[in-house]
Amino acid sequence: MAAKEVKKAMLNLSCPVCYQVFKNPKYLPCYHSYCEECLEKMVKQSKITCPECRMETIVPAGGVKELASNFLINRLVDELILKHKVVGEEEVRCDDCDEDDPVVTFCPDCGLFFCHVCNETHKRAKATHGHDIVPLTEMKSKQDIVIQPKAKVPMCKKHDIELLFYCETCEELVCMYCTVKDHAGHEHDTVKLMASNHRNELKELIAPVEEMITNLSQAHDNIEKMRKMIIQRGEEVDKEIDQHYNELVKRLMKQKEQTKQRAHDAVSKKDKAMMKQLQEVEHVQAEVLSMKELKDAMKKSSDQEALSAKKQVIDHMQQLTTEYKKLNTQPVQSATMEFVSTKQHLPQFGQLFTHIDPAVSEMVNLPNPIPFGKKVEFTIITKYHNGHHCSRGGSQVSVQLESNSGEVTAVQVRDNNDGSYVASFATQNVGEVKFSVSANGQQIKGSPYTVNITTSPDYTKVTKPSKIVNNGGSMGQPWGIACGKNGVWAVADWSRHCVYVFDGQDNLIKKIGSHGSGSGQFSRPCGVTFDCNGHLYVADYGNHRVQKFDVSGNYMFQYGGGKGSQDGQLNGPRGVTVHDGRLYVADRHNFRISVFQIDGPFCCIIGKGKVRWPYDVAVNVNNQLLVADMDGDCVHTFTLDGRYITKFGKQGSGVGQLYSPCGLAVDLNGFIFTAENDNHRVSVFNKDGNYIHHFGSYGRNDGQFQSCTRVAISPDHKIYVSDCNGKRVQIFSVN
Repeated sequence: MAAKEVKKAMLNLSCPVCYQVFKNPKYLPCYHSYCEECLEKMVKQSKITCPECRMETIVPAGGVKELASNFLINRLVDELILKHKVVGEEEVRCDDCDEDDPVVTFCPDCGLFFCHVCNETHKRAKATHGHDIVPLTEMKSKQDIVIQPKAKVPMCKKHDIELLFYCETCEELVCMYCTVKDHAGHEHDTVKLMASNHRNELKELIAPVEEMITNLSQAHDNIEKMRKMIIQRGEEVDKEIDQHYNELVKRLMKQKEQTKQRAHDAVSKKDKAMMKQLQEVEHVQAEVLSMKELKDAMKKSSDQEALSAKKQVIDHMQQLTTEYKKLNTQPVQSATMEFVSTKQHLPQFGQLFTHIDPAVSEMVNLPNPIPFGKKVEFTIITKYHNGHHCSRGGSQVSVQLESNSGEVTAVQVRDNNDGSYVASFATQNVGEVKFSVSANGQQIKGSPYTVNITTSPDYTKVTKPSKIVNNGGSMGQPWGIACGKNGVWAVADWSRHCVYVFDGQDNLIKKIGSHGSGSGQFSRPCGVTFDCNGHLYVADYGNHRVQKFDVSGNYMFQYGGGKGSQDGQLNGPRGVTVHDGRLYVADRHNFRISVFQIDGPFCCIIGKGKVRWPYDVAVNVNNQLLVADMDGDCVHTFTLDGRYITKFGKQGSGVGQLYSPCGLAVDLNGFIFTAENDNHRVSVFNKDGNYIHHFGSYGRNDGQFQSCTRVAISPDHKIYVSDCNGKRVQIFSVN
């Protein structure tokens, strides 16, 4: 590694406060790191305000030194300091003696420099005679120096011995004495065993970084390229304006300058928008590259270092993934700009047209899902860069449909000559399809769009189950149930305090949780749901929280700040659903729906004063929130921002009536299913809440229920019903 590259790397490992290489870096709860000495200077009234995000941190009783150490940055700094010495930027002394003899070798295995005498001793020692010692002159000539700094083993602050154990319950390193006293009864084991169990999890978690780096690099190049095109086109328009107005008499010069100014303003606005987008991409790009450095450091880290960093890496990666997904990687502006000469004898001799901007143009009225075999129309609205609708036609708008088999077909587009365009087609295949919509050769906002084309099932024929699942007779009281990706489905067992996950063939593939209040434990789990990434959310009724798990069943996060009625607190959550980056929770004993951002923060309250006993929630095809009100014997409908719309159902056991509805599900075609606890049946309604069919009655036979609690619908129209007191799940298929 060349000296200038080492200097650049050390600059990237500098404290944002003192601008020096990190010295004993410490984490703040916001995951920003600073030197311990710098943090000491930032303490005011026992608080530290993060210079980067302004989040306030209460200083621990023991002072700044009690904050979590950033072992990964420490390791990178140690490695770079060694490299700094190798390339001759710092005086090198023998690490094994106090003599001033010149250093002649370096041991990459130990990360130590030796003089001639100590080198001979190191080679002769039994413990180190096999080390690959390299002459210092050879190290300086290498382009890629591989150095393994000696691992720094954390010590217990209470007992001053090595932290050789890891407490799974508390997610922290502990010593031998701590396992007996402070962590008695917790899940813990040696760091060696725990590290081997968790390294793969951390590796999988950070895996998307490489793809993010590639995509962000491409996005950066595309945006920068478009920005240059805009500047270039602006210069070309500038020349066109000059050429046109130079032919006019002097009295038109003022008008010329005014027109040029409008052109410059248009370019400036576009450039500002592009610069802002570049800054956003560069910010996330820098964060991802930082995570890449941590990923590289993980390969060289000790077990203690890996485990110490686990929670910070997980939380940071969640935050980074959320920012990455929200990032718009398509250029927000286009270089479409034209100067049109006006030949008529009018006071205005020319006019600037920037034409439509594909980056802000959009598609509307596209249904999702789309019924198979029907003609579908949707509209493309073209807009200028300021967001105003274009009032004239003539743009080159094209639409392509790509089937799930990869076949691409063009879709007919009609120009309404008012800035809007109508695309129409008839569905030919069933499954997921993509629509790519472009205007003047550039993708419009949100393109490509993904939609599902489905057949409309005949639910009126559902009477008997096609399969019964009771986990070999070991199910307790199955309650919440949900369908995920690739046929996977999950059911929460109320009395066994766990969640069972099954594959597409209904085979049990994992059991999540046990009885308790720790992370990953449950007390009467109730509602469950999956998000589009396969993450599982569980309403932990007895612990007054919702827990989130990854695709492997590992605990990730929890929502709810303890039992209570304040914003962000829960009291007996019963049902959950995830939609468009938000988690909706049926907050039973608070008589409301609590809404959280998917990355954790509390968002808002819906339904307070309208719902009595909210037991489950779902989002219909009209992007409206449905709430099953068990005490009100109805289903309420709200907009996603909380405005009340209507309700359907009333108490009874007749057609279209409901009795204690405690479960909700919506299929891809918009059909609404309710699980009625006291009617021991499932009722089916269309998307407008009109009754279609019901099936089930009280009993032990197949197709009968003893407390019908929840219902879920798979993409292939299988109906999963929790038969709580029947201790089984009944699966119904639509022929």
